[in-house]
Amino acid sequence: MEQMEPTPVFMFTGFVESGKTTMIQRWLTQDFFREQEKVVVIACEDGFTEYENLPDNVVLYMVEDKEDFTSDFLADVENKDHPGAVLLENNCMVSADEVLDVEWPANWDLVQISAMIDASKFDAQMQNMRQIMTEQFRYATVVVFNRCDENTKKLKLRAAVKVVNPEASLMFIKTDGTADEELDELPFNIDAPVVKIEDMDFGLWFIDVFENCERYNKKTVQFKGQFSRPAGYPGNSFLVYRYAMQCCADDLEYLKLLCVDESCPKIKENDWVRVTAEVGYCMPEGMNEPSPVFQVKKIERATAPDTEYVYFN
Repeated sequence: MEQMEPTPVFMFTGFVESGKTTMIQRWLTQDFFREQEKVVVIACEDGFTEYENLPDNVVLYMVEDKEDFTSDFLADVENKDHPGAVLLENNCMVSADEVLDVEWPANWDLVQISAMIDASKFDAQMQNMRQIMTEQFRYATVVVFNRCDENTKKLKLRAAVKVVNPEASLMFIKTDGTADEELDELPFNIDAPVVKIEDMDFGLWFIDVFENCERYNKKTVQFKGQFSRPAGYPGNSFLVYRYAMQCCADDLEYLKLLCVDESCPKIKENDWVRVTAEVGYCMPEGMNEPSPVFQVKKIERATAPDTEYVYFN
């Protein structure tokens, strides 16, 4: 039996009016899709933007009820159309897990998940429906923030995504449809003799120091967190950690920093501390990116911040 060529599948997630339909229509103008004998678009919601003037090689399926998105339906699409590519517009109220749990045709290969987010509504959506919101980008390969303007806090948006999905690539699109490649200034002075991290900026700095630890090399930083020495750690090593709140107290992200102090400080587990340390970095076994290590110059007990959890909105 001749083996079928894999059919690439591109999934788009996001709330209604987040830009999924518009992005798919842009993709269909690319040479890769224009050169396919047949491309299937499966739209699992009826949004405000309609598909218009689709190329002749594109077949559109509308799936209004999630009960209709079944393995039999997908098998029928494959047997009828034999598409060279599939673009799937997912309903935001159906999690990626539910979509991926459906048995797909054996030759369909999910190659990218794009999460489309309206930057102007992100804070409100995170406050009111945090769990549903994070599900939109938890597994995304690419996260696209649409409708960015001069008031968009791109660093905070980046941090909110990266703490949940560190591997995701991010794009910021202006209201005119062009890419916004300028990043905000960091809320702390990275060139100061001591880079002091305020409690409210811990999350932004945590993401930045892991993504760019080489530029922090040999710099002195000061930050606050809780002390922990897990079982098996030598006396001169410990963690300083904080928790990032995503949807509820049952869904916390553990943000931890590896510290080394030859004085072997005797501090109680989970006590709050203020650490002043020089940043170095190492290459953890099995990893492709360097990770920061903090050589402690000073450690002192500290009071807990007014808000113990780290938020990104």
